[in-house]
Amino acid sequence: MPAFAALAIAIAVLIRRGLLRLDRDVREAWNALVAQHGKRAELMTRILELCGRLMRDEPETIERARLAGLAVLAAASRDDVPALAAAEEAHRAATGDLLTIAGSYPQLATSTAFAALVSRVDELDARVAARREQYNAAASLFNVRCGAMPHRVVARLAGMRPAELLAA
Repeated sequence: MPAFAALAIAIAVLIRRGLLRLDRDVREAWNALVAQHGKRAELMTRILELCGRLMRDEPETIERARLAGLAVLAAASRDDVPALAAAEEAHRAATGDLLTIAGSYPQLATSTAFAALVSRVDELDARVAARREQYNAAASLFNVRCGAMPHRVVARLAGMRPAELLAA
């Protein structure tokens, strides 16, 4: 009987280590996603400043894009996965509207500097999407392990809860 108890404890320790590693992977993926959002926010600040100077007839569009960007950063800083998903969607829509309208302004449409900024935003959008997928993959693997026996028992005893997934 003592050998069985020792084996059970050893297995539980190994499972816990594995779950902790997966939990760390989820946190690292989240931090990478937040970092990309931060870089995108810095770039969008430059774009919004430029648009604000040249698109004087569009203050509502500019403000909507600015507020949507702030909502993304706020949700990310609070580790609020559902709020981040909603904020990302609103930000994509507001940014898309802003850039569509900016294209009708000759000073912006013909500016190579503005085109370079927009190109950089597109690159960062792709990086955000990749980090979102990376986070969801890590969270999904963690959730599968936490739901499977005997990992489920160890996860509950350790107080581990499933990770929330970001909507694509």
